[in-house]
Amino acid sequence: MQAELILETLLLSATAVQLGFWCGIYARLAHYRAPATVSVANPNLPSLSVLICARNEAHHLMHNLPPVLEQNYPHFEVIVADDDSSDATAKVLRDLQAQYPHLRIVHLSPKISPGKKAALSAAIAAAKHEWLVFTDADCRPASPLWLRCMAQRMHPVGGLLPEIVLGYGPLTSGIGLLNRCARFETLYTALQYGSFALAGMPYMGVGRNLAWRRQIFEQVGGYSAHIDLASGDDDLLVNAAATSQNTALCFEPEAFAYSPPPSTWAAWMRQKRRHLSTGIRYRFQHRVLLTAAAASHVLHYALLGAVLLQGSLGFALACWGLRVALAARVLIPVAKRLKEGDLLPIFPLLDVGMALYWGLFTPLALSLGKPPKQWR
Repeated sequence: MQAELILETLLLSATAVQLGFWCGIYARLAHYRAPATVSVANPNLPSLSVLICARNEAHHLMHNLPPVLEQNYPHFEVIVADDDSSDATAKVLRDLQAQYPHLRIVHLSPKISPGKKAALSAAIAAAKHEWLVFTDADCRPASPLWLRCMAQRMHPVGGLLPEIVLGYGPLTSGIGLLNRCARFETLYTALQYGSFALAGMPYMGVGRNLAWRRQIFEQVGGYSAHIDLASGDDDLLVNAAATSQNTALCFEPEAFAYSPPPSTWAAWMRQKRRHLSTGIRYRFQHRVLLTAAAASHVLHYALLGAVLLQGSLGFALACWGLRVALAARVLIPVAKRLKEGDLLPIFPLLDVGMALYWGLFTPLALSLGKPPKQWR
């Protein structure tokens, strides 16, 4: 009887922590209303430098770079850093440059460091403008208004003086379980970093869709603190520089930057290993909060199983039902805002999958040592 009471108490505690995150933090994104947009005719839109790194990305650049170059924006440049490509990347860029004079090319050869931080640093050094917008060669903006939407968040609003703008980079929709799991994990990550930013605790952004002032890069010493990692050019820089007063969100559908989903489970796991290697370098308070969110999620489901095995069906269903109902109430408007509504019917299954991801894959990935160093 005492063991049953202990398990039920632990389950109730894990569920309460989860409810605290869903109702106290994640709900902020569900209730978020973007500030009024700046007029299209506004003469004060800042000049922008769009930076893209490419390594053997000829195919992606051919299809994705023109929509970037053709953005409906008055004054911007696009800089592509060719990071020692061995395919037709250089030719594709030369051909596009002949059509688009605001495309600039930086060539790096030979490759001098793992990851793309050297290439990004070269692109940043070459950029003419103070505001830098980042995306990837395999990403495609959702509309010609991507840069306008991002720029609208660069204007002061109330006490906010933006130096960082966090965008959303969804995966394109497809068929199969892998596509749904990868998209849900991407959605969940956006739910977390968007909600934490609205709660005054910004901790990361995604390099597929991100903007910041050049002075941010200089203030944190560039990438020197994590130059040994292949990843981290986006989230670790934001983690070091973001504050409650300098970080804005741009989660409008016109400003999404879509990228292709992983083609195999192995490819997705390699990508996640690289991402997890950066999380252990976040600020201490962020690591504590994110660990508490993940651990309580895992424990909620693990303890549900234990309580069910001991025969307390009603108590287990009450804890599970309360959490799922409140989480769904938050997730439904967020998923619709981020155009991922088709995932909602299987949310309970995908939610269990996130518990398995955090409880099994994450410890395994971290125990395997250093992740792959090459980004391409």
